[in-house]
Amino acid sequence: MLALLVAFALARTPPPPPVPTWSTWPAQGTVTSPFGYDGGRHHPGIDIGVLRSLTVRAAQPGRVLAVGPQTGFEGYGNVVEVGLGDGYVALYAHLSAWEVRAGQQLHAGQRLGTAGCTGWCTGTHLHFELRHDGEAVNPLRFFRAQKSGVRRSASFCFRSGGISSTAACRTNIRSRSSNT
Repeated sequence: MLALLVAFALARTPPPPPVPTWSTWPAQGTVTSPFGYDGGRHHPGIDIGVLRSLTVRAAQPGRVLAVGPQTGFEGYGNVVEVGLGDGYVALYAHLSAWEVRAGQQLHAGQRLGTAGCTGWCTGTHLHFELRHDGEAVNPLRFFRAQKSGVRRSASFCFRSGGISSTAACRTNIRSRSSNT
């Protein structure tokens, strides 16, 4: 009888919503400011700077919800918000320009704008956030690298509050050790 009740309860429990997994890195650069507490302040996304290109691409398919300066995101400058489904929204901020419109369906890797320094910022970069039901979550938790064309997560290392390529880390380690 107990097994029947448990089976009935499990059958009525809805499955958890799928989490977004993104495999397209939204900008060609280095994470210069991580998610979480950075220098005593809460940083609700990641900053991608040291850009090799100013092109910003959709990290995951979705529908554009809003473009330009947005109420509630003062300081973010020009943004593109993309609804991913199940309460998830990707936010791309500090853009100098956007190339999409509200209501447009995007595919992963599609160009959506140009990195810039609009709003409150100290230099050209992309601020990338992932929100679930309005709450910021660490977007790196959901990164799933593809085998071709995208760096695998193993090719990144955390150094000085950011992420850089393993080659850059090795270069930094070699140059530091040769100076001692």
